Amino acid sequence: MASNPSPESTKPYGANLDPRLAEQFATLDDLYGPSIWESAAHVPVPDSAWEFHLRRSLNDAAYSSLDYVPYCSTMPVQKKCDQPKFMWKKKVRS
Repeated sequence: MASNPSPESTKPYGANLDPRLAEQFATLDDLYGPSIWESAAHVPVPDSAWEFHLRRSLNDAAYSSLDYVPYCSTMPVQKKCDQPKFMWKKKVRS
């Protein structure tokens, strides 16, 4: 016989947050900060990223199906990362 979920387990994520903290943080972004990609999104691909530039000029399969994106590798993630690392990430298809 399956048990019914408790009312606490059916609340959305973050609903159990202490009300005193909820007053301080309007959104989850304020509470947790930016993601590793959001904090580095302002940085362009550098000229020294030879693999990216080579694949772009060849228009090969990796360049066609992947994005070369900056990410912040520090923990905790900074609000704005000025020296990010880059990685290949699957493109989001719409």
